[in-house]
Amino acid sequence: MCLKANKHRLVQFVLSLLLLSWGCQSGQNREKSVEEGELLSSVAIGYAKGFSIDHYDEYTKVTIHNPWTNEKKPYAVYYLYKTDTTTFPQDVIPLKIPISSLVVNTFSYLEFLRLLDEMDVITGVTDGFRVYSPTVLQKIATGEIIDLGDPFNPNVERTMSLMPQAIINSAYAQMDSYSERLVQAGFPVIYSLEWMERSPLARAEWIKMIAAFFDKEAEADSIFTAIEQRYLALQGMTKSVSTQHSIMTGDNFQGTWYVPGGKSFNASLFRDAGLDYHYKHNKESGSIGLDIESVLTQFGKAAFWFGCDADTYGELAEKDAKYLLLEAVKKRQVFNNHNRTTSSGGNDYFESAIANPDLILSDLIKAAYPELLPNYSFTYIKPLVERPAREE
Repeated sequence: MCLKANKHRLVQFVLSLLLLSWGCQSGQNREKSVEEGELLSSVAIGYAKGFSIDHYDEYTKVTIHNPWTNEKKPYAVYYLYKTDTTTFPQDVIPLKIPISSLVVNTFSYLEFLRLLDEMDVITGVTDGFRVYSPTVLQKIATGEIIDLGDPFNPNVERTMSLMPQAIINSAYAQMDSYSERLVQAGFPVIYSLEWMERSPLARAEWIKMIAAFFDKEAEADSIFTAIEQRYLALQGMTKSVSTQHSIMTGDNFQGTWYVPGGKSFNASLFRDAGLDYHYKHNKESGSIGLDIESVLTQFGKAAFWFGCDADTYGELAEKDAKYLLLEAVKKRQVFNNHNRTTSSGGNDYFESAIANPDLILSDLIKAAYPELLPNYSFTYIKPLVERPAREE
């Protein structure tokens, strides 16, 4: 396997861990003092825990909650206004909406913006070669969107040269240098913590957060309601399953096999798909590291394997002959997340899947209980094929 392919899989593995993990350090407090008027209304949030949206007479207040502190101090607060006559104290950085230009440093928001019909506001992205969206790739090719480089160390000067009205970036327990330099230069950073939510619908509900910056709260509510209805209908289908299939997940990475804890996003997804997961009663929200012997003991009899990092059974055998001992391999019921990829390393599983949890759920149900979805075709996952890897 070539060095470039290894780098792509390393980055995708890091993204997978972000989807599984919770932080464990103390975050920073960005709460601003503002003399607030009368609260008129608040947006109904049914699943997400990481944000809130409140309406006041002259502005909308978006609060990103801080999960790394028990002091109930927010991670970030935004005051969104529409008219230039709105006034704020000097220590508040207001943001006029709808915003017209945005740098995106987290792939899941590309789909949120597409659903909101706001792709034209994107002026820059990070890791452009690894984007899946055909629209974004085309705009990068024509120069309408600039590739700002490594998502963990973007080109700050180039970001500033675009003069974006805001930059959307994933939030972490400690402020990253990229965000810090942008804030110091006066560029608003919209922080996202959707990756820390524990359920598929909670993550998808973050479309309401970003919609507030475009004055499209009604559209976002309508979009999310449709997603929720489809998801719950699918979840209801699995209630009729008489015997749940057992499953395993993840893959070996540098000697450690990472699996999701019982309170994680993926465990919630497995439960909703009517699947029996070994760690379903585990109290961890992050990932659990295992050795191959523990995997064989705990998951050796699992009927299905999801999230395998291989394309063929021949490749699996070459990676580790012990894989052939797994029941899912013997029954040829192994699936990867490679159904929608690009030749340069883009993978739509890490891009649009967060905004479309009903499609991820459909994939799992189709694989394990195909009779429930006879007319559905896989979106993000696909079964491994027999062809040996050396013949590719």
